[in-house]
Amino acid sequence: MDNHFKFLTLPRATGNVANIFVHGYSAGHDLDDRRLLANSIPGELRQSVNVLAFWPSSHFAQLDNRSRGLLMAAARVHPLAAAAALAGDRALHFARIRAKAEAMGKVLLPQLTGYLAEHHPHIRQINLIGHSLGGRLLISVLRQQRDAPDASLTIGDVLLMGAAVRIEAAEAAQLRPCITGRLINAWSRDDQILLLNLGERSLGRMALEPFDNVHMQGFGHNHYWMRLREVLVACAFSGFREPTVDEVLPRDVDLDPVLQDAYLHSVLQRSPAYVLDEAIRQLRRSRWTRLKDSETDRAYAFVREFQLVGGHFLLNAARRRGVSYTRVLGMLARQYGLGEALHQCATVVEVEVLLLRSFFRHAFADDHPFVQALIQAPQAHVRAMPWAVYARHVDALAERLTLAASFRAADASTGPGKALVANGTRGALKGWLGAVRQVPVQRLVTRLGSALRPGYSALIPTVAIVFYARVMLDDEGLM
Repeated sequence: MDNHFKFLTLPRATGNVANIFVHGYSAGHDLDDRRLLANSIPGELRQSVNVLAFWPSSHFAQLDNRSRGLLMAAARVHPLAAAAALAGDRALHFARIRAKAEAMGKVLLPQLTGYLAEHHPHIRQINLIGHSLGGRLLISVLRQQRDAPDASLTIGDVLLMGAAVRIEAAEAAQLRPCITGRLINAWSRDDQILLLNLGERSLGRMALEPFDNVHMQGFGHNHYWMRLREVLVACAFSGFREPTVDEVLPRDVDLDPVLQDAYLHSVLQRSPAYVLDEAIRQLRRSRWTRLKDSETDRAYAFVREFQLVGGHFLLNAARRRGVSYTRVLGMLARQYGLGEALHQCATVVEVEVLLLRSFFRHAFADDHPFVQALIQAPQAHVRAMPWAVYARHVDALAERLTLAASFRAADASTGPGKALVANGTRGALKGWLGAVRQVPVQRLVTRLGSALRPGYSALIPTVAIVFYARVMLDDEGLM
């Protein structure tokens, strides 16, 4: 997984050329950021095949156990020692990711070729667009093409935006024949972030022959994605049609966090009433829910309460709202130790499948029929499953997530609700110990954690209902 890309094709893909977008450091690290990058692709390119190539670029705020231990040890010495330790640790972290970008460049084309062969077999030519360390990754791709040419795909234009890489003019001239289009360098002297790339003069802050150099006046490092349309217009990027005046008129945007949460609100608003009823019933398992039967817009009320249950109650009180559905999915994934597995999820429905597999496998034996369905072909099985059967599976899951269920046998043959009952204190203790012996320790701990964390035992079956609604709706834009 450490050296694998996760590809995502944007909806409404057409054409014979694919634009491949590669992000940089601290980007594409979670579902929210991936959707943000996807939404940055301007509409003028949306009629082409646009593919985002996510690589494990990590995030500067992600600390592993070694880093946390180092900081705690330094903090016991002096606050300044902790600050110095943090700065040094993050510098080493960036250096590791910088080296990883070069390694990832060597495997991009083989992995991309396989993806395109499966999903877009008619594509034979690609354009490459990379930002920051994504630009470094693309230079590594061209070096690989120079040293070991791969004729399976033709590379047209290559656009580097704020590239965090140093390259000499002589080597750039050697790389130029590897592509059939233009080699473009979008750069800016106002990019102060690249000054932190110690030990090299980054291409993203200077013009260099034989690149087609485009000076993005006033651009900071984070402007390239936010203002991608401006970059593509300035560079006269291949296949990009400059928008007309009517197309760039600003539109009114409703900033209501409930209405903005399309992956939850739009799905349930367009689903049958009985699905929304079940989602509300499952969410009401949480004592933190304040859903009232008198609510006129029940879909709106449900999303509002789901966001509040999903967020930290103190932060919710301060900001007067909860957190989005995708943020809640990420929170649940971390609770179940699935942080690394999220790299292979570029869509909401993929994260939901990942979570549901873990939910059911922790609650039941691996040979449970629904566990097998989730492993084999989850969306197809759900579409073919009657609603009543699916709802029973979710109810059984919800029953296993309660605190009392943590002390019941985990064997699938013991149906939901069949607690181990014994007469007297000694019998009860003996029954409890017997249940514990039947439950794998990891599953028991996870189940206890889900039961004790506020709202988790309600959020998990609710996500299962939302997954059903999304699959049955089958809207590519909400997947």
